[in-house]
Amino acid sequence: MQTITKALLLEHHAGRTSALQVRLIEDWLKDPQNQALYYQTLFEWEQTCPQYIADTPAALDRFRRFMDQPFPVPTLAEPPPLRSTRSWLSTWLVAASVTLLLGLAGWLFREPLLYQTYKTSFGQLKRITLSDGSRVVLNANSSLRVPRSVLGYQLLSGNDRLVTLSGEATFSVTHTYDNKRFVVQTGRQFDVEVLGTEFVVFNRTRATRVALLKGSVKLRSQRSNDRREWLMHPGELATLQPGGSVQVKPIARPTDEAAWTEHRFVFNNTPLREVGYMIKENYGLDVAIKSPALAERMVTGTFDADNADELLHVLRELLGINVSRQRNRVIFSAK
Repeated sequence: MQTITKALLLEHHAGRTSALQVRLIEDWLKDPQNQALYYQTLFEWEQTCPQYIADTPAALDRFRRFMDQPFPVPTLAEPPPLRSTRSWLSTWLVAASVTLLLGLAGWLFREPLLYQTYKTSFGQLKRITLSDGSRVVLNANSSLRVPRSVLGYQLLSGNDRLVTLSGEATFSVTHTYDNKRFVVQTGRQFDVEVLGTEFVVFNRTRATRVALLKGSVKLRSQRSNDRREWLMHPGELATLQPGGSVQVKPIARPTDEAAWTEHRFVFNNTPLREVGYMIKENYGLDVAIKSPALAERMVTGTFDADNADELLHVLRELLGINVSRQRNRVIFSAK
């Protein structure tokens, strides 16, 4: 029987194995101990042979060889010099344009081929199941970038399961048999690292914070001169401070941080100005508050609202204020 070697697996990923060899590899993969080598070689092959990425150096080499070849001698006895120059220049421009387009196409299409990006619009929620079985609920006006996977193996991630979040999302992370870390990259000077747990990440312009519901989470600073780590326990909220440090404190009801997944809003002595920020982030509405005193009015309570108009109605009745909306602009004013 033929031995399953790394070289054979690389040939298999390239599509150059026979039907018998494919059958042997399928039988060999039934042993879970062999799957790690299979995924490792698949990852190596994908990195050296990414699909549909333009081979710009090869295109340039073909262009140089094209330019070096002898051109046919014109049949005219006295070819006009200007026409010959234009013909050569046109050929050169066409070839150069093709080479440039190949290079640009490679870079333009590299991102969607190697990564999958989930996005939500204003007022929209999206429920996602990742290739490892982890579940994500993406809040409105948010995006999650995930390396694409082949046969359940995530490309371009090495030994980690890497995702990049902009906005807000809840995560229910599945523990893998090989203990792969699940890392949420925020681009805001720290990453969230877990093995298997449930947590909420809020990563927007005005703030970045993490609420832990179950399990454990490690926060890692990504500042070049600061590699501190913070370990979180269930029921804690971590907030990124302006100087790059992280403040971790207990909260009474951590599940309130994920109430939005059920179109529920929980406010606990929340200033109206912060409610305005949330309306802007989730629904894309510009909020104007007519007086500083009104902006500091506290909002407390739990409210169900499927859209912006329902939430604005609740605030009008709760606070006894005027709420007017004109297209994408909302004005709060005292009666």
